[in-house]
Amino acid sequence: HSDQDLVILVSVGGWVRGTQVVSAAIMQNYDERSAKVLRQPALVSFIHSKVNDISPELRAEPLVKDVNEQLIGIEKLVSFPAGKSPNVDEVRKVNAAVGKVMEAIQNKTDAK
Repeated sequence: HSDQDLVILVSVGGWVRGTQVVSAAIMQNYDERSAKVLRQPALVSFIHSKVNDISPELRAEPLVKDVNEQLIGIEKLVSFPAGKSPNVDEVRKVNAAVGKVMEAIQNKTDAK
């Protein structure tokens, strides 16, 4: 696989993990201003487009396909209206969605 493909996948994993940590922190100490940071539809759309740019062979890998499909749902979860903070339940949904992706990535890594 090309270095560019691997850079994209590592970046996706980093964003997913970062979003998991941030959303967990917001859930523990909910604050409307802090919660606004989770509004990232353009970023998720960009990440999704970059995953679509990787080689067809790698994109066909079950884990990559799964993560790519889950990004569509995550994009919807982080697309609340501009200027509106997600409520605690919406933050919890984002956290659960990225947690599911992290679990899939970790299970794949553990299986090797």
